[in-house]
Amino acid sequence: MYPKCKEQAKDKKILGYIINAVLAVLLIYAAVYLLQKGTIFYRPESQKPIGVLAALPFLLRPRRRATAFELAVHDILVLLAASSFALLLTEYVVKGGIIVGNTAIWQGYVYHAAIFGLAYVFVGSIRLTSCIGMGLTLLYALIDHYVTVFRGTPVLLSDIFAIGTAKNVAANYSVPVELSVLQTLAIAVLFCIAVWRMRRVSTPRRCQFITCSLLLCGWLYGLKLAGNSFGFWQGNLEYSEWYYFCRTAGNTIVEQPTGYSADALSQITEEYDGTKEEFRPNIIMIMNESFADLHDVGDFETNEDYLPFLHSLEGRENTITGDLLVSTFGGGTATTEFEVLTGDIMAFLPYGCSPYQMYVKRETPGVVSGLAAQGYQTVSLHPYRATSWNRQQVYERLGFDTQLYEDDFGEDDTERLRSYVSDRSDYYKIFEVYRNKTPGTPLFMFNVTMQNHGGYIPDDSDNFTQTIHLTGEYAGKYPEVDEYLSLAKESDNALEELLAYFSEVDEPTAIIFFGDHQPNVPSAFYDELLGNTDADRAPEEKQKKMVTPFFIWANYDIEEQQDVQISANYLTAFALDALGCSTSGYDALRLAVREQIPRINNAGYYLPDGSWMAMETVEPDTLLAKYQMMQYAQLFDVNKRDDTWYEP
Repeated sequence: MYPKCKEQAKDKKILGYIINAVLAVLLIYAAVYLLQKGTIFYRPESQKPIGVLAALPFLLRPRRRATAFELAVHDILVLLAASSFALLLTEYVVKGGIIVGNTAIWQGYVYHAAIFGLAYVFVGSIRLTSCIGMGLTLLYALIDHYVTVFRGTPVLLSDIFAIGTAKNVAANYSVPVELSVLQTLAIAVLFCIAVWRMRRVSTPRRCQFITCSLLLCGWLYGLKLAGNSFGFWQGNLEYSEWYYFCRTAGNTIVEQPTGYSADALSQITEEYDGTKEEFRPNIIMIMNESFADLHDVGDFETNEDYLPFLHSLEGRENTITGDLLVSTFGGGTATTEFEVLTGDIMAFLPYGCSPYQMYVKRETPGVVSGLAAQGYQTVSLHPYRATSWNRQQVYERLGFDTQLYEDDFGEDDTERLRSYVSDRSDYYKIFEVYRNKTPGTPLFMFNVTMQNHGGYIPDDSDNFTQTIHLTGEYAGKYPEVDEYLSLAKESDNALEELLAYFSEVDEPTAIIFFGDHQPNVPSAFYDELLGNTDADRAPEEKQKKMVTPFFIWANYDIEEQQDVQISANYLTAFALDALGCSTSGYDALRLAVREQIPRINNAGYYLPDGSWMAMETVEPDTLLAKYQMMQYAQLFDVNKRDDTWYEP
């Protein structure tokens, strides 16, 4: 019996070697398969090292009598391989392996490595760590996948706190079993089996501390190399899913306001009621990219007026002009857009958050859905990529019937300044939409232009002639400012054509125009205008960089106003009221708040006497507290809110 048992053991050992070899070959093949998906395939600087890291622990197995140090090194190799597969599987199942840029790939890798590193710290066993880490990865990846399938946006930390609503919504969907999901599950299970079958002794506990220390040092070094940069304007396509989840986590949760309840909401809706009007003019709302009058910041000289037409509108018949206080400077376009279209304010949300990506995750009532219910044809227009700021999903949830982007502009008849569609061509598209709209149907169009987007360093490919330049003490000192002012002059010329066109149409039509934020020209220019640096400025003084021009113009009779001071959250309510249109209960509440707080942004607010107050806590039993409650309900509480109250 003894020789026979020995022979069986030998056969079993050989079979084990064969199975391990087959598992290793299958995993290497799986890694190659995943590395050829999406944009990862076009990133050899990342693709090759990740492939090597995925394969190393299966090719360099420790010998039978390996030292403790050798076992610790192999543990690290297994964790690095697990991080590789976790990253690749998550990106594959959620968005087909699309990550823009090598930096984003390694940021994702480092964050996935943190999962396995933490698991190893608490568990110690490399086998259990691999299974636990891969299980957590799979759980997150599949949830993220199906949330993206159903909602169009990735899962965020705030979704965990809305699990009840999610369960109700999910009941209306069927979960498809897709090939990518099955492949992801199979590869993850295959990896865990391969690690579990590694016939090796466990790493001694005395070496686990050394291993954890090496892992921490490696993680910190990897984080230093990859960086922790993040832009809220970019969507999850720009980053790995897990990195995106972690970087947005701190800004996704918004607590209920003090005193918030269904009864409190009901009392407010009864107290404030909108107006119902039969008048339905065409409404064209234009948010012009980086459009500002820098003279609002300080005095400087130029060879000629760079905004002559805009300045001529002051005191013009059927025109309202003034300044708009916004919550962002030099970027963050969708922040102003959010405040204008929803009527909400950034002051009630976490600082630095991106509402379009974090909070507008379901149908959100407001001016767009309200005008659509009145029979308006609702159209959004942005002559750039559809993916920026998650606009496609957000616009649909706000109630736009039609969305137009850069692809809807013909190449032959589209003028570009630098690489962007000019304001002139943008407005020509507005003319086209107006001419082609359904006869007798009023039009609401929201247009985000692109011409003046930064940066402003002049080069030979600008394809436009600078006509404006600084003179006097700043002459030749800031070429970027000269570039920007010349672009602003082109915008001003296009504005004149826009109003001239609609002056001739028969249908009553209104234009609501405003800038989203001031341009990000050299900070030294702002420092010279203001006489100090940003670090030395008081909060109130910083507000000079948060102001853009706005005007409301109509080709029919409205009351003229000049030097109107307002903030972005009030603009739509103010405009609808001034134009003689229907308003909502939410509009009525905001207009009441405006009497006490004429302007407000994410930093603070102005009182009627012009004094500035920092935005800290909201006192209960005030109009501002009521405003905060209704904003919370609009964004987060679909069960308690009355959608019609928010719609004009």
